[in-house]
Amino acid sequence: MDLAYIILIILVAIYVPLYFYVRKSDRMHVKGIVPYGPTIMIKTKWGLDLMDRLSRHKRFWNAFGLISKIIALFLMAIIVVVMAINMLLIPSAIGRSGIGIEYALAIPGLNPMLPLVYGVIGLVVAMVVHELAHGIQTRANGMRVKSSGLLYAVVPVGAFVEPDDEDVGKADRKARMDLYAAGIATNFIVAALCFLLMVGAMSGGLSSEYGDNPAISSIEGGTFAYDSGIPAGAIITHIDGNPIVTMGGFRDAVDAYGVYDVTYIYEDSGGTVNIPLGVRIAHVSSGTPASNAGVTDGMYLMAMMAEGGDWVEFGNTYDFMDFMGITMPGDVCYLRVTETAEGSIPVETQVTLGSNNGIGFLGVSVNTSGFMFTTPNENLATAMNPVHGATSISEGAMSALSFIGAPLSGYAPIPASTQWWYDTDVLPPEVFWVLMSVLFWIFWLNLVLGLSNALPAIPFDGGFLFMGGLDFILEKTGMPSERRERYARAVTGVTTWIVFLGLMLVMMVIIL
Repeated sequence: MDLAYIILIILVAIYVPLYFYVRKSDRMHVKGIVPYGPTIMIKTKWGLDLMDRLSRHKRFWNAFGLISKIIALFLMAIIVVVMAINMLLIPSAIGRSGIGIEYALAIPGLNPMLPLVYGVIGLVVAMVVHELAHGIQTRANGMRVKSSGLLYAVVPVGAFVEPDDEDVGKADRKARMDLYAAGIATNFIVAALCFLLMVGAMSGGLSSEYGDNPAISSIEGGTFAYDSGIPAGAIITHIDGNPIVTMGGFRDAVDAYGVYDVTYIYEDSGGTVNIPLGVRIAHVSSGTPASNAGVTDGMYLMAMMAEGGDWVEFGNTYDFMDFMGITMPGDVCYLRVTETAEGSIPVETQVTLGSNNGIGFLGVSVNTSGFMFTTPNENLATAMNPVHGATSISEGAMSALSFIGAPLSGYAPIPASTQWWYDTDVLPPEVFWVLMSVLFWIFWLNLVLGLSNALPAIPFDGGFLFMGGLDFILEKTGMPSERRERYARAVTGVTTWIVFLGLMLVMMVIIL
């Protein structure tokens, strides 16, 4: 059994009796430890004096309330689009192995994506600023704050600020919406500031003597690349003894499927390895032209030919992508593929290309013998620019959305195996990368917390904002207040169910 499952079972076994003990214990209730739905609420007075002092600047917080609602609406639109895209991608994801349940546990150190120290720092900062903003805006609008503290359910799931329910009930709609929007907006602002600091430091403080060299960003298991012993993070310097200093030089040297002598360096080591290089088909999506033509995962795509044209051989993914870039939907093409074993007989097959944004679509994801390549300059640009490489508004939007998943690809802010590519004169490298990692995880966790709380579903802040926004719209129609409130609650209730069912479905497909 996977370690994550074992730890999860242990945590649940501890939590269940603890929850029922807290539920029945008057002693715990007196101490402010009470059940709250399926969670345990630990009430304290932490930060209440600070909220009172900061909330005195009424004019500032009134203006911030308007800004907060604009930011929250923007983030709500983004997270709804992200969910919709993921829902549309579910059919193509079915059948592919998930990333694992450990990614569903927001536990730094256990979740492979969340490092222990940096993850804890980022989570604490994100939760504290979120709840502090709620508390300050509550007090600035004349409502009392009863307590603050932590929510616990198997693992700590968040912090909270508890406004006085009676005061909130008496407050007008603007005050309540300012309260709910404050946490979302503050998370976003902190994320933006950390990102700007991180990008400024990297753009002004880093250089690489290997800037345009082909470099290995990652390696797929069970491939020629994996078996070669060349590590992720290596820089390619020679192919068959010829110096390679640009990605263009690599493409010219590896222009067809074959066996090559690859010379590489990695920090203070390196070597030369004899390895087959070619366009490896990592995955074939079901129901696509490639799948219908009998192409399967693990094959090598040696060449393609458009009907009436000539065969074009491939040794790397860049040449393959260039070929696909000049095809059109409906084009008839011929593929020459071979099994992974050396010496296997190539097989030719015919496909009719589908459509992908106006160009031909085959339905495969590829790499070069299991290597994923980049360059140090490209690697740094990817880390600093969420829309790097986009050539249209739609590509830019998709690239920016995919940036949210950067840690899954090791970008935090760049993969650890690639840090040696860069020199910095600002600080010692070990200090520089520690600071960049702290900034990145504060940025990323604030962004994720802000986005998740913007979901238009109760009990997220976005759910209450959504309900308040509906109430505002219905008010403009002249609808009586009681009927207006009933409609807003009903619509928000339906939306909440849709959001949670969508979230569960997407997470099950992605994780399992």
